[in-house]
Amino acid sequence: MAGDEIAWLRAQRAEMTGTDGEPEWRRALVDALLRRCTAEDGLGGASRDDLDEAADHAGWLLAHDCGQWSFSLVGRAHEVRWEVLGDPADRDVAITMLSEADDLRSENAWFSAADHAALAELLLSRHEDRRVPYDLDLAIDRLRAALDGCDDDERAALYLRYRLGTALALRSGRPDATGTDRCDAANLLARALPCLPEGDPATYETAFTLGRLLRRGAASDVGETVEWTRRVLGEHGLALLRKHSVEEIEWTVPDDPLHPSGDSP
Repeated sequence: MAGDEIAWLRAQRAEMTGTDGEPEWRRALVDALLRRCTAEDGLGGASRDDLDEAADHAGWLLAHDCGQWSFSLVGRAHEVRWEVLGDPADRDVAITMLSEADDLRSENAWFSAADHAALAELLLSRHEDRRVPYDLDLAIDRLRAALDGCDDDERAALYLRYRLGTALALRSGRPDATGTDRCDAANLLARALPCLPEGDPATYETAFTLGRLLRRGAASDVGETVEWTRRVLGEHGLALLRKHSVEEIEWTVPDDPLHPSGDSP
């Protein structure tokens, strides 16, 4: 158990301090502390003391070795502390450190799809709070990298299509947006929607966002035709689109999608 491992590692402090094994000992302790703080079955949840201790040890490692692993570990420690305590300063540190780790990946190219996705979520969270366009742009870049790197993990790819599609849809509403974002968003969300489980909040968000994109887009931009929607969504996806978009906007997939009111040209 993580608690036993942490107690054992803490007991080694005097023995390990100042030795060649100190960096590895601190890294193991950070990993154990973060596992306990993020364990779903953790009794009482993460403690502030554990989170602070993990951040302190990770900071020591970065001060002694400015390598990719150290930046990533500091970023991860502050990411977890942000998720638990909600201090925006921790989120800022996590974004800076994980971005630096990604910049160094050419030296040791292990930065994974999960790492890209985690950084993207931090950037999206900050964009939601501060509305800085650059954060959204960076998040989209990270989500694209994550989707490119998820290989044969279809479950991860499904989630990433949903997140990238909604992020692109958000950016498509900016004054400087191009039709490419709207088109890419519509296609990603249309691929994701039929595979999302009924009742999942992501299903509602995907259907609502896709409906809004199709209503706003021109036929030449996103293939706004019944044939397109049926081919890409399938009957199940089409039913989800109707169900979740019609309640929020005055539009559904009509017989003639170019004339949502049903009027003839």
